[in-house]
Amino acid sequence: MKDEKQDFTEYFRCLHSKKALKILKSQKVVNSNLKESEESKQYSHIKKQVKKLFEPDWTIELVLFIGLSLGLYLGVTSEWYIAIPTIALTQIVAGWQGHSTNHNRNPLLYKLSIPYGIIHGFSTDWWQFKHNNHHIFTNRIGKDDDINHQYQMWQYGFLYLKWKFDSFLVSYNKIDIIYIFIHQLIVFQQKIWIYVVAQYIAGFFSACILIGNHEREYKFFDKIDKPFIQHQIITSRNYDWTDWLSNLLMGGMQFQTEHHLFPQIPFYRLPYAAKIINRELNKFGYKIHVGKIL
Repeated sequence: MKDEKQDFTEYFRCLHSKKALKILKSQKVVNSNLKESEESKQYSHIKKQVKKLFEPDWTIELVLFIGLSLGLYLGVTSEWYIAIPTIALTQIVAGWQGHSTNHNRNPLLYKLSIPYGIIHGFSTDWWQFKHNNHHIFTNRIGKDDDINHQYQMWQYGFLYLKWKFDSFLVSYNKIDIIYIFIHQLIVFQQKIWIYVVAQYIAGFFSACILIGNHEREYKFFDKIDKPFIQHQIITSRNYDWTDWLSNLLMGGMQFQTEHHLFPQIPFYRLPYAAKIINRELNKFGYKIHVGKIL
């Protein structure tokens, strides 16, 4: 971020664990004339209001894990008319849950990224580098690889298949390759055409959600010259779908701005957290963008 010439504090705080923050605090403090900005104080204030929501709900976590495991099993042991929607639904929800789990800083929940890797087939190492880069450089042309692509809509369906291929390329010599390999062993118990069709459906659905979150919002062609809160608000778009089923199928991405401000919050807590975050943002004069998916 040095070349961006902006304060990195909030980016560090929202993407690092408690252990990392403790290590940072233990380091020697150097003399500086820099003072905490008003925007940083605002972020600290809002964080205090939602910090208790960072922790997982273990009942929900258990239901999700068992349900997705059963979904994977049913998808590879059923006839095509059951297998295709089951594999697609399992891939969609497992992808969002893996996203939520990898963001969370609870040590036990973080360890679930391994069995979830078996379910959704993505590399944790690959995802963390790619996705954290997106959170830091949101909508910065040339640094955020998630935006400014000229894909045709029919190509959206290849999203998950490409991610699985990218995961393999990055992880062939790492521990991640083990659970990626196990995932492939499991899914190819089903007919290949069934698996590919299901992945295309899942990829198309998720790509539509993700593209709408950022692609039509403000873009930075040079350095990011806005404070953290402003940066996340002007580059993200929410959707007006707030029921529990939409939250499950979209993985909380209809609360994209709140997620970018506090990525540690599990997706199933975002509907409640969003009410608090919006209330506090309004006090400081901020307004979150809400729009259509496409």
